[in-house]
Amino acid sequence: AEMRIDACDPPRRLAVSSIDELGGWRLEARLRQDGDVTTLELVHHLDDGVDVGSVGPGWEYYLDLLVASRDGTPQPDFGDYYPAQQAYYESLA
Repeated sequence: AEMRIDACDPPRRLAVSSIDELGGWRLEARLRQDGDVTTLELVHHLDDGVDVGSVGPGWEYYLDLLVASRDGTPQPDFGDYYPAQQAYYESLA
């Protein structure tokens, strides 16, 4: 998907957006330094009416894919995330 850079404040913040067949996506990556610890915060700005019950499990899955890639462990199966986590994320909305 094509992404547009909406804000870039190196090394603290990158905000991007995209529109595809599934809708609009507004995402941010924020870095915060506290001594020797760097925290990465990923933010997904959701529009009204977005199905949080399917978006949330997707992020859990993608983050676990990242961890598996880093650790060299087997990739998770999306079926373990959705619909199992759907109700939890719907309860957060």
